[in-house]
Amino acid sequence: MADAAFVFIYLPGQLQPTVAGRFDLEGSPAVGQFVYGESYLANPAALPLDPIALPLRAQLFKTTLNSGFFGVFRDAIPDDWGRHVATKLYGDQFRSLFDYLWLPTADRIGALVFGRTVQRPVDEKPLLSWQDIQGTAYLEAIQKLDRDVPLTPAEQNVAIVFGAGTSAGGARPKFTVRKDNAVWLAKLNRQGDRFNEVRVEAGMLDLAAACGISVPEHEVQRIHHQDVLLVKRFDRAVTASGVLRYRMVSAGTVFQANEAAAQYSYTGSYPQLSRELARWTVTGDQDRRELFRRIAFNALTSATDDHERNHALVAEQDHFRLSLAFDLVPTPGATQKHYLALVIGEFGALAIRENLLSRAQIFQLTRDQANQVINEVQQVVREQWRAKFSARDVGTSDIERIASCFNPPAFESPAPDVAGL
Repeated sequence: MADAAFVFIYLPGQLQPTVAGRFDLEGSPAVGQFVYGESYLANPAALPLDPIALPLRAQLFKTTLNSGFFGVFRDAIPDDWGRHVATKLYGDQFRSLFDYLWLPTADRIGALVFGRTVQRPVDEKPLLSWQDIQGTAYLEAIQKLDRDVPLTPAEQNVAIVFGAGTSAGGARPKFTVRKDNAVWLAKLNRQGDRFNEVRVEAGMLDLAAACGISVPEHEVQRIHHQDVLLVKRFDRAVTASGVLRYRMVSAGTVFQANEAAAQYSYTGSYPQLSRELARWTVTGDQDRRELFRRIAFNALTSATDDHERNHALVAEQDHFRLSLAFDLVPTPGATQKHYLALVIGEFGALAIRENLLSRAQIFQLTRDQANQVINEVQQVVREQWRAKFSARDVGTSDIERIASCFNPPAFESPAPDVAGL
């Protein structure tokens, strides 16, 4: 028996969703099918859900990737943290990927929502306001969910009322909150962290901005004896009438990547993402140069969790562009060599200057221009990283714990023999 969901989209400037089509999932192995509705195809404001995999036309689209989920639908489903929370709060109501389309949350990324009927999408829990958590058990409930500690009745109630931030991606505790006429992703520390990730990530975003990289507005708040990193969501905008939702896709969707294969090795690469920007955006050349600067930053700060779900494209209006940089955290390693999550160039994912330069032309840069970008980023990292983290009150011991991540000597290693990689 097939599972079926009607797909709704918040079109640019619209506060109410429009039904776009129907998604069906059936078979073993699963095959996903999507078809645009006739009314949507006739709508002059209609936009494709995915301009490459789901172009706007009358056609039955099929996929066997990602257990039958088109990438743009997979992006709207929670990752590890969201699934963990859903299981704890709702028991076995959500047993399959398809079930997560019915999560009653307003914080899933992008502009898509899903419904059991063509009339309207499933009901959503209200977005939490920053003031709401001041006098509630919400933060304690989130921390207990992270530690697998049973909730009190009051904590269980408040977590269910607000949905506990169940759809934002990633594996770490987080939730979405409204504050100061904006929508923010609130990120927390967790037991077992090697360092204060909240303050370190804030320092990394500050350092990236100093390197000329576009980052979201962000701040650190201290509440109920906990540090909370607030990162302004770039797929949301608050107006006097309500919250606008912008289309957003991960680089995994851009790559048409198979999530099952990504468990062993990520299937995309930075050169591929650069090429895809020409198909997906009208700001391709600008985005490619920005992307190269981010690669240099990641390599020079050991931000090696730069996988295909930690890059995205966003569309406030008709056209996509490279999103602001996000999820930047250094990863101390036990070896001198550093590898990014995605392939960089001729020498795979090895984080050395020569590897970045080996494919510079794909980013619309000459070798000299690419070297200049690397030198600019390297100088800022070398001269400012300690000051940026100190300004965010990162402790001395934490700074020393991550010190080896910044401007690592191995970055200037000569190009290796390919056989020696």
